[in-house]
Order: sequence, then structure tokens, then C-alpha cells
Amino acid sequence: MSPIRLVVFLAACLLAAEPALAQPKIKKAPPAGPLITIHAPHSEQFEVALDEVELDWSGDPTAKSAAPGHYATAIAGAAVVDTDVQRATFRVSGIFDQADLSARAKALQAANPGADYYLVLYEPGRPRTKATRRLLTREVAMLLDPGTSPQGVLAGLPGGGLRAVPGVADGYVVEAAEPLAAVELADELRQRGGVRNAYPLLKRQQFPR
Repeated sequence: MSPIRLVVFLAACLLAAEPALAQPKIKKAPPAGPLITIHAPHSEQFEVALDEVELDWSGDPTAKSAAPGHYATAIAGAAVVDTDVQRATFRVSGIFDQADLSARAKALQAANPGADYYLVLYEPGRPRTKATRRLLTREVAMLLDPGTSPQGVLAGLPGGGLRAVPGVADGYVVEAAEPLAAVELADELRQRGGVRNAYPLLKRQQFPR
């Protein structure tokens, strides 16, 4: 082996013998808002954004032509920050807890006829980006044991709009009165006999730029 090749070989051996440098762990920032747990099906925590609300007109058959999202009405303590044909995102202020947030969202809904509202969730401790953003809806998915009556499971609970999920045996969706109530309804349903799982449905929404 030539001297040059020997030096290269020894250098490579020394590098291979060096222990790998430990990569620093990225520390997650503490969540700014309250945390909720979604079991879909594995338990995962999300931070409720106390400074955002999203309105959605997709349930209105006239929304595509009327483009209500572009004409969304702001109210005191809520400013429009992003819009689409059928959606608008608001930055809200003066919110201290989830009850305040729900009240402001309902006021926005009242000022914008035909809209439904979503609360905004983020993966806790991570930067707020489109990738970490979710929308909490009023819908709850539930998977039942074969032969279980969905009406029986829902007896005495505040849920409506029951519908079967096409292609999913014993799968159903039910609607709660509001997004935060969907979390409570799912928790109640998981305690009932014949329910294999129940969880609020989350959406991702990315606005075109």
C-alpha cells in the first residue's frame, strides 16, 4: 500500500472510531393555551388557540358562488386575518379561557349568517404552522360493536344529526352543539357499552396563496 493510501486509510479508521456527536434535543416550548386530549384512536394532546377562530360556509349551497368568506364581518375583539371563498380566519383578543373563546366564536357566527365555526388547535410546544394546525369541528365519529344500536348508545346524550359512515361497518358520525361539546360527547360515548371508540373529528385547512 502506498504511503498516501495508508494515510487516507488510517484517517478513515480514526474517523470511524470517533463516537458520534450527540445531537442536541429540540426543546418544545410550553403551550400557551389549554390542552385537550383527542383519542383518534391513540391519545394525542392539542393546544387550544385562544386567539383564533375560523368560520366555514361550506354547508351553505350558495357559498361557492356568493363567496361569503371574502366578505366576512368582523366584530369587536375579532379581526379578519385570512379568507377563502368559503372560509375566514379571525384573530381574537381579550380571551382568557375556553368559555370566552366559545362565546366570541358564537358572536362571530351570529354576525355571519350561514357560517359554522371551528376552534383552532395546534400540536403543543411546536411552532404554529399549517402542518401543526387543526380545526376542531362539532362532529364526533364513533365505532360500535356489531349489533349495537347507535340510537341506544346516544340515549340521554346531547347529540343529533346521526348518520352512518359509508364503507365503515358500524361506523357513525353524530353532531354536538359546538366544538368543545364534541370533546365532552366523545368522552361520554367512550364510557358506554358497545362503543369501541369515539372521538371528535379534526380538519386540516390550508388557504391557497
